[in-house]
Amino acid sequence: MSMNLRPAFFSAPHRVMFFAGALQLLLTMIFWATDLAGRHAGFYVPFEWPYPPMWLHAVLMIYGIFTFFVFGFLMTALPKWVAQGPLEQHQFVPGFILMAVGWGVFYIGFLLPVLIPLGLLLTAAGWVAGWRALFDTVRASMSTHKTHAWVVLAALAMGVLGLLFYAFALLQVETVLVQAATETGLWLFLVPVFFTVTYRMLPFFSGSVVRNYKEYRGTAPFWIVLGVCVVHALAGMLDLQRWLWPADLLGSASVFWLAWRWQIHRVFVSHLLAMHHMAGLWLGTALLLFAVQGAGELFGVLGWGGRAPLHALTVGYFGSILLGMATRVTLGHSGRLISSDVWAWRLFWMFQCVVLLRLAGEWLVIDGVFNLIWLSALGWLLVFGMWNRVHLLMFLKPRPDGRPG
Repeated sequence: MSMNLRPAFFSAPHRVMFFAGALQLLLTMIFWATDLAGRHAGFYVPFEWPYPPMWLHAVLMIYGIFTFFVFGFLMTALPKWVAQGPLEQHQFVPGFILMAVGWGVFYIGFLLPVLIPLGLLLTAAGWVAGWRALFDTVRASMSTHKTHAWVVLAALAMGVLGLLFYAFALLQVETVLVQAATETGLWLFLVPVFFTVTYRMLPFFSGSVVRNYKEYRGTAPFWIVLGVCVVHALAGMLDLQRWLWPADLLGSASVFWLAWRWQIHRVFVSHLLAMHHMAGLWLGTALLLFAVQGAGELFGVLGWGGRAPLHALTVGYFGSILLGMATRVTLGHSGRLISSDVWAWRLFWMFQCVVLLRLAGEWLVIDGVFNLIWLSALGWLLVFGMWNRVHLLMFLKPRPDGRPG
């Protein structure tokens, strides 16, 4: 008997956005693993791509994978933050369709290169549509606690500007512009969004699980980390990274301070909660590695660690948070018990091995089939392939408890 899945699929923003994001998790890394298999593993002559593979990898990782999950989460949570009702279909479906079509056109552009910038422009149009829906919700709210909502909206706005900048950079084939678009996406979009969500939600999650938990919401570490993000973006655009190490050190200390104040040692009573807390350690580690690298360059030690700090941030921090938050929202908003998922905890630890493998690849260079960077790409595919196998169909099926959403 056939089942009409369309009403369930379009019944909530997290369904459509997470479904597209889950597919992007695999498509993005299939492209990258295919490229690395030629360049690093030596299976075949490296492919000729329409643009340098590093550029394509950067735009997919920064603007392609996480954006769907960011919108899916914020379209679910942000109205609640500001005491508003859930978004209607007309507020989230157009943005989803434009972004999904945009990335589809982007991939077709591998065969017809002129379509790649066009795909990014379509994606940006969908981004603006989604942003407008969130903006209207926050603006209409009478709540007096909208600081975090405005911060993530500002970060989303910087993200779409960075994506438009990237489209222009590809049209001009200009390295400096690609660098600026990359820095914008990392430090003015992704880190502020992920960190603000963590700062807003983690004490709340912890307080609902850990007995006698005292929430810490000191504002100084929050604004310090956001300030470091702005400084990092500007320094990256102006090629002044070597002078960043004091700011990175301060940011790292602030993140580890929050981990301690949020009582990370007490959160292992819940696997999902522990995943959120442990993911935050990667942000502190990434900033610490950036600080060591920058200080080293200032004193003549050039290129220490290569891209290890960057991947501690993008793979370690973003990827780990993604596993935790996507699992929590998928289960919680599909009528299933959050505690019922035994796979996420195992996959989280498998993913930590993927992160370490990717970082080790900067120091231990092995050509051929045992190249660590290529193996880490395969590890990514394994972890998120298994995550999709467990969770992907949940976005298509009605809730088992019969409730809407």
